[in-house]
Amino acid sequence: MTLTSRSVMSEESEEACLVNPRSPTLPSSGCGVGGGGSSSSGGGIITSGINNSNNSNSNNIGNTGNCIGNNINYSPGLMPYTDGVQTFSQYYGAQMNSVSRMGSGSSPNSGNSIPSRGSHNGSRTDSNGGANISSGRGSQSHESESGELIDYSDDILISQFHADAIKQTGCGKFQLLAALIVGLGLAGHAIQIYAVLYILPSAELEFCIKEHKKSWLGSITLLGLSCGALFWGGFAGRIGRRKTLLSCLAVSSVFSVIAAFMPTYGPFMMARFCAAAGVGGTLPAGASYLCEISPNNARSRVISLFSTLGVAGAIFAGGVAITMVPQTGQTVMDENKEHFSVWHSYLLVVTLPTFGSIFGLFWLPESPRWLLDSGREVEALSIYQKIFRTNRTRGGYTLTELELPGTRYQRHRVTTSVLAGMIQGVRLFFSSFFQLFTKSYARRTILMLGAWASTVFVFHGLTIFIAEHSRTIELANFKQQTTTKVNLTFENSVFDRNIENLIFSNCKFINCTFHGVYISHVFFENCTFVNTEFSNIRTSQTNFLNAAFDNVKLIDTDLTERHFINTTKNNTDIIRLDSSCDQDFDYNIFLEAIWRSNLGGLVPGVIAVACIGEFVHRFGRSRIATTCFTFAAMLCCAFGFLFIDVHVIWTGGTAQGLMLAGLVALTVLSVETYVTSIRCSALGVFVCGGHIGALISGPIYASLPTTTSHFAAVLSTISMILPILSSAALKDNPSMLL
Repeated sequence: MTLTSRSVMSEESEEACLVNPRSPTLPSSGCGVGGGGSSSSGGGIITSGINNSNNSNSNNIGNTGNCIGNNINYSPGLMPYTDGVQTFSQYYGAQMNSVSRMGSGSSPNSGNSIPSRGSHNGSRTDSNGGANISSGRGSQSHESESGELIDYSDDILISQFHADAIKQTGCGKFQLLAALIVGLGLAGHAIQIYAVLYILPSAELEFCIKEHKKSWLGSITLLGLSCGALFWGGFAGRIGRRKTLLSCLAVSSVFSVIAAFMPTYGPFMMARFCAAAGVGGTLPAGASYLCEISPNNARSRVISLFSTLGVAGAIFAGGVAITMVPQTGQTVMDENKEHFSVWHSYLLVVTLPTFGSIFGLFWLPESPRWLLDSGREVEALSIYQKIFRTNRTRGGYTLTELELPGTRYQRHRVTTSVLAGMIQGVRLFFSSFFQLFTKSYARRTILMLGAWASTVFVFHGLTIFIAEHSRTIELANFKQQTTTKVNLTFENSVFDRNIENLIFSNCKFINCTFHGVYISHVFFENCTFVNTEFSNIRTSQTNFLNAAFDNVKLIDTDLTERHFINTTKNNTDIIRLDSSCDQDFDYNIFLEAIWRSNLGGLVPGVIAVACIGEFVHRFGRSRIATTCFTFAAMLCCAFGFLFIDVHVIWTGGTAQGLMLAGLVALTVLSVETYVTSIRCSALGVFVCGGHIGALISGPIYASLPTTTSHFAAVLSTISMILPILSSAALKDNPSMLL
């Protein structure tokens, strides 16, 4: 509806009607915009069924003067929607007037218009003046009677309304509980990644995983997380944040339990992929949800708490593994004899945070911002009231009188058949991703995607490299303790204790018995065995070189031809069951070293992520992200000059913590950059890009020399240049409206 110059309305009264709509306690003739002076949606900003006649326009404007002059006394407990009037007047009123004055030869009032309902174009343009006033969000256009093209977005008005409404609810217990509940789901996301490092030795033995297939288990998890982030990110804009979180966590928990009972490698990998694909949607939907239920001044702090729980989930995975999963190869061998090994139980235990998040989500409501965008204003109002009651349990005002900004127009045509609905749903699902690369968002999308992918590339690569570096040092220390026995004769001896890290050279074993022992990293060189029996023997990294066997019995052992190098066998009996898995399992799994290296990166991560929210709020999103990435790059460069394992672990770990803190700042910036309908899709694309970066970094960092950290430091420092430049090029959203 366009207001002509003949129907003049004071600027003050117009703004009062738009921002402070009619309360139910007011007479029906006040503040309504529409036929008969009342709003079709109860006095909201955006109305339907507007009478466009000049007479009705004049009557409506004449009645609005009562909104300012009447002195209305509100009863206790009733709070009309008044917060944000001045903000609206200063920001949007100024832009309206400036656009009107830009028109050549037009009166100051000729551009006044009710926000129209059209497509989002990303900027406001005056056709006469040629000026382009960027709002940072989508906009809509309407042509006035004077020929001016004036763009006003109802999405901006609803965003302003939501910001004021959520500000009145306050920040307190509700946001804290929501962050804890959704954060448990993010903890499940981290557990999916880190649990692989602790179950791999046990899974390798039970499923007979070959050396070249060891990395597949981690890769399938990252691939599932990537696919899940895209899939659930797109669905969160269609079905809502809460439903998406419930669905993705339910899928993850079900398939995590199924994976724990899978007896073979193929089904286990498939179940792990589905479990990872489920939990992959936690970050896109969870971060959007928490930002949308938090006031502007608390948004970064809530996301900081949410992310802290995610990092804590990785620590939880390692802590439980150290107490449950076998830490030595001999223990792994013993556990493998059981039908349901301990590592299967471990996979069940680490699903507890995911189940806890699912149960908590039944208490949480849907995002009110998403409901407003979907045209479900009444439900949004009830959620504002619930948040207010939860945060202010003792007295105070309620939000029962909070007026809504009118009925949201239906964004899409309602289909009449199931097939048409499915086609439309698929089209809308993919369109949310295509919008990210339109002219309005392409630059920001590419910059953020590059920052995410490169940062996670370095983070995951350092996790792999530092763990391998610690294992290499442990293995070097183990080899230094090797004992050599030369020219010894063992006669009528019984070896019933484990033999480890020994070299027998030119030794003789006469009438000896090896029974029920583990032989690990033992080398028999030029040794002679006469009338000797090996029974119930399990070996690891054990070989017989240039040995001689005379009247020897091998009963129930895992010794095969690959263990004997240039060895002569006379009258040797081999009695054992054929095994389909003939591989040399290394007992030196160094699980404690892996836990120690991971802890060095996670503890600084928890500290950095927990503290970064306050800095992001005070100094800005882009600035803090750039600062964190810069210091992380400096530490990556520094740890290349370190040689002591502890120094490498904690220096590299501190760099990883700063990377996580930078990603938290980018997450908040991403939520504030994109409109409600594509917000989760954008985060899904970024998280997917990050996991693909991790997928690429695994084999690259694993192939680097682990005896020195020079190469890893150079690669990490160079890779961190992209996040630094990308975050520096990004700009914060000045309005911070969602």
